Amino acid sequence: MRSRLHPFAALMLLTAPAVVTLAQATELGAICSADLKVDKEKLAARLLSTYPVSTAYLSMGNQPAPLSSNRALAAWLIKKRSTEKSAAVCKGDSCNVDHLTADLQQLLDGKDAQFKPTGAAAAGNFFDADNQASLVCVNADAQPALPHAASAASMTAPVVAAAAAAAATGSTGQAGTATVIAAPAPSWIDQVRVRGNPDQLSIDRSNQAGYASVDRAHLTLANDDVAQSRTNDIVVYSGYSLDKHVIGASGSTYEAVPYVGFKQNRVTTYDSGSVSVTTTRTSQIGMLSAFHFIHPGSAITDDVTARPDYLINTTDGSRLFTVNFTYTRMHPGILNDFIRWDNGLAFKPILIGQSRNGIYAERGNASVYDSHQDFIRLGAQAGFTLASTNPRLPFDFTTTYTGLKAIKGAQSIHYWRSTLTYNFNQNVGLSLDYSNGLVPDTADPERKWNLGISTKF
Repeated sequence: MRSRLHPFAALMLLTAPAVVTLAQATELGAICSADLKVDKEKLAARLLSTYPVSTAYLSMGNQPAPLSSNRALAAWLIKKRSTEKSAAVCKGDSCNVDHLTADLQQLLDGKDAQFKPTGAAAAGNFFDADNQASLVCVNADAQPALPHAASAASMTAPVVAAAAAAAATGSTGQAGTATVIAAPAPSWIDQVRVRGNPDQLSIDRSNQAGYASVDRAHLTLANDDVAQSRTNDIVVYSGYSLDKHVIGASGSTYEAVPYVGFKQNRVTTYDSGSVSVTTTRTSQIGMLSAFHFIHPGSAITDDVTARPDYLINTTDGSRLFTVNFTYTRMHPGILNDFIRWDNGLAFKPILIGQSRNGIYAERGNASVYDSHQDFIRLGAQAGFTLASTNPRLPFDFTTTYTGLKAIKGAQSIHYWRSTLTYNFNQNVGLSLDYSNGLVPDTADPERKWNLGISTKF
């Protein structure tokens, strides 16, 4: 039925223009009930259709996003954003939540002539299940003006600071009875990071653009009846983020993340009744130092990481000490950030400068001794991420190519990796990935397909 918006159809209709015209409003359905009171579920649906957010943004938070109703999701988004505002300027999805909150507060403050509030109310808790505040329509066909709708298309509007102030005041500008939602104090579990790449352990879950593209820790099992073999593959890096330290008045930060890592590839082959097992296993320990540079007056930020690492290969007996560097420039809406398309997808171009530098403490056994040479390598990683903005289709796809030129040593790096993931929730998914080339850390050859459970935290 056209008179009723199906739950979460709003989030699926990203092909609609950002400004909701009267004809489009009629298509979405009236938000006023027979007694002229605003239906909160329908109002939430209207706001979410005008200010959509991506699956990547919904996947972050201490509590899973409620996908059972538009009203519950709108309440969750407003509260989630309130805990982020002290940490960063809005970008993309968070700007849309700011606009949603600001427009809702304008309705509650009586600034839209089509609606009248029944009393002082705050956007922060208006959609809560037990909230009794309401809006009354002037007539049955009343539609909200949504003054920030034009900004939703570009996703680059600045933070609407008035929304936070309005949430604490009534329509007269005097202090009201609305409660301000305080950001919860971080617990130790918020500092734990689990990833599939140690260079990405500094990416906080509040950084939706960066977090959406991090490599996941994974466990995969494969059985090949033709080759009569069974394979299991494990990759996991776990770190603990120490407190961030502010550098200078600009708000730039430094963060240290000590970590441990474990990788294992085990192939069991059954041939004419005999069984052979080939295992490659490495363990790592290191410290990731991450610098986040903010430039006053600009939305562009720069991230630099330095990572000393000690790797132990228990298969060939080698021991490798490396110092690795990365440089990432984030230009909102252009580079290393999501760009919205009007087809239910968000696109993120990836470009990261890298340097890998290593000295072998032990070159290992005779089969690898000559190939294990000290090295200095310089280059970059390039690629892209495609993320669904439809919560009913929680897929994301990332492909990257890493090319590192050998400045010292004979072996340059060429490594391609692609991963398609179906996300069960914000932490766990089912991933299909393919990798081919020389592994950037060790220059060991790799060519494999994996299908298995993956996780990031």
